[in-house]
Amino acid sequence: MAYFQRRMDGIERGGKIAADVFCVLLLGVMALGCLGVWFGIIASVLVVLGVLTIDYCTADPDDRVAAVIR
Repeated sequence: MAYFQRRMDGIERGGKIAADVFCVLLLGVMALGCLGVWFGIIASVLVVLGVLTIDYCTADPDDRVAAVIR
């Protein structure tokens, strides 16, 4: 699935980017506070990679065959 869907306009795209940046910063600060610098950075990277993987594997109505899971 593409990061931006075809039917999104500029305001929705900007809002999606702003929400993603806010969530990454919030999770990063909490991970740094709980785990320390190095483990906090590693945990933040793993969470972001996991979220992007789930976003990629989720079917989108814009896809030609929405029933096919990658």
